Amino acid sequence: MTLHGPAALTLRGLARDLGVTATSLVRLFGNLAGMRAAVAESVLEMLQAEAGVAPRRPIPVADVADRWVAFAAAHANLYRLLSGEGWHAPGIGVRGFHGMLAVRSPRRTLEAAIRVRTRHPENPSGDAQKACYLASAIHGLALARIDGAGSASVNDALALALRA
Repeated sequence: MTLHGPAALTLRGLARDLGVTATSLVRLFGNLAGMRAAVAESVLEMLQAEAGVAPRRPIPVADVADRWVAFAAAHANLYRLLSGEGWHAPGIGVRGFHGMLAVRSPRRTLEAAIRVRTRHPENPSGDAQKACYLASAIHGLALARIDGAGSASVNDALALALRA
């Protein structure tokens, strides 16, 4: 999948790569949708760790943004799998559906992390509008970076978004 994109991820191919039977993966994941959902959840956990969005490690939003885009650039097909395929339709909460399994939205996960970082005494719940704007900008710029936008252009756009 890393070389050929998320559409290349199959139960048979993964079984062959792991040296196990496809039947064992069907027992574990149920079907291709279940396997993709499990991979997406695992990728989101990796992304959260690398971007520093865990609440116990409050780092500045600018650093989170840089790390988020760097992860997407370094793991383009994994980021595409995590964020794509229409899983995260508006109005369905913080999870989208792939097949019959719920998959967390990376943009909404980032939004929640940013909201925590924008808390202050006058607004203890954080700035929801700012968090939504920044998460959307960062996620969009991560996808732009994957699609070939230069790192300098993306960094300039991130700086503008963070100043707004």
